[in-house]
Amino acid sequence: MIRVAVDLLGEGVPPESVLDALPAALDADPELVVTLVVPPGPTAEDLAGRGIVTGDRVHLVTAARGIPAGADAVRDVRARRDSGVRVAARLVRDGRADAMVSVAPPEAVAAAALFTFGLLPGATRASLAAVVDVGHAPGIVLCDAGASVDVAADDLAQFALAGAAYARVRAGSGEPRVGLLAARPALPDTMRRAAHGLLGTLGVDYVGQVDAGVLVDTGQAGTVTGKGPDVVVTDGFTGDVVLACLRAVRTAATTAFPETPTGLDPAWRSPAGADLQGGTIVLGVDGVAVRAGDPVGGPDDLSTGIPAALATAATVWRGGLVAQIRAELARLIARRRAIAGLSL
Repeated sequence: MIRVAVDLLGEGVPPESVLDALPAALDADPELVVTLVVPPGPTAEDLAGRGIVTGDRVHLVTAARGIPAGADAVRDVRARRDSGVRVAARLVRDGRADAMVSVAPPEAVAAAALFTFGLLPGATRASLAAVVDVGHAPGIVLCDAGASVDVAADDLAQFALAGAAYARVRAGSGEPRVGLLAARPALPDTMRRAAHGLLGTLGVDYVGQVDAGVLVDTGQAGTVTGKGPDVVVTDGFTGDVVLACLRAVRTAATTAFPETPTGLDPAWRSPAGADLQGGTIVLGVDGVAVRAGDPVGGPDDLSTGIPAALATAATVWRGGLVAQIRAELARLIARRRAIAGLSL
């Protein structure tokens, strides 16, 4: 059994589309039990009209408000303990759920996970990971996809270890190749030079610096080895910009060439369109939190987004993702102590 708290209080999110998605999600995973965090109202009657009876695999918890997107979202999450995303996070913290899914803004989900679960030992930042579709499964993990700015090389090392663990759990086996997103060689910067040197010492399969082209076409020989990465590491500001650009380009391409197939596995299809799969997940925290929907804004088709995010939450919980990241960060802690001349 996998118990997931689902926060449905999103700004501008039509409740009908969310509730319509539940039967498919429950049918797809017979072991799934959900606790819906909803506003006060006739949700039980609405579910009954869709053939879902509360009390067995579906439970209801009320919350007073959602969190609007924007610059004040993190402050609002901290101040509003009665918000849906905070209520869902507490259900996980208190052992009433194994993981959470939310339709709140991505910055709100990341903040709620950070405030409620806390960082894993060795982590100094939380990050968001999104899976970019590149024409075949399992896609490329982009981390950080919009949680942290003004990062240091050590932060990027944390993102690399966490992103690689996520890619490993999604794929089920194998050692993911990790690349560092960078501009052309003529435009180096101090932080990425330091990160480049650090990533080569962490024991991951580091393939070097890559450009954004690898997120469009894995056939591109974007690394020094000629093999594309499974994980692309960057800071949250750059990751958010990259996702926005990818979405704009692919939306334009879909409009211009409507008959072109997306090539996506429907089980991982994201509500964000052809470039993201399974929602975005918060990494580096001591719990599982997945944001269902478009991480850079825009309309969300939650009839597919909720089942995709629930599938992601169930997959990583069953795969022991948090424990894997904890173990990876322990190696980073040991390296820090060695550099500082401290005993292990």
